[in-house]
Amino acid sequence: MPPVGNLVTSDRVAGSVPLQMSNGLTSVLFEVLSIAGSDLAVSPWEKKLVYWLVCHDQERAGLGCVGFDVIEMGFSREGFYDEKRFVLSLVDAARRRHGWERLSYPPREESAFDALRHLGKLVDDLPIFALDPPLDADAWIPNELPDATCEVHGVYLHEAGCIVCNGAPIDAPPEHTPNRSLR
Repeated sequence: MPPVGNLVTSDRVAGSVPLQMSNGLTSVLFEVLSIAGSDLAVSPWEKKLVYWLVCHDQERAGLGCVGFDVIEMGFSREGFYDEKRFVLSLVDAARRRHGWERLSYPPREESAFDALRHLGKLVDDLPIFALDPPLDADAWIPNELPDATCEVHGVYLHEAGCIVCNGAPIDAPPEHTPNRSLR
């Protein structure tokens, strides 16, 4: 396997192929999913999942440190099918360019669509029996509700700012990136 920035895997599904991404493509993936999710999340589980996605900001966690296995998305046995449907709806919304006008750069559509399609397949192929055995206590699963949103991008804020502000070019006007991390 060639060196990559981040991997999204589905290790509990035999034969699944990991999504391999550069750090740049990883940022695009999380930003477009965060925009769509912040707009579409209604239930507490949906909001926790989107906040978890937002927290995968590489400005917060570090380059090459935000890969995950789809089982870590926090699916529950009781809500599995609705939760899976919500994740797939985020992927669909992002593929329809939902909120892309809020990005301060034009993503490379072919790469972004390929990554979204691949992520959708990993989630769609995940069976409910993959939830067993439960993840260990060290797994980074969604468990926090967001408490604020970026006034420019409408995405949930994390402790290091806004994932979209942080992903903006360094020369973006400050009024377009009011919640950029100061690191």
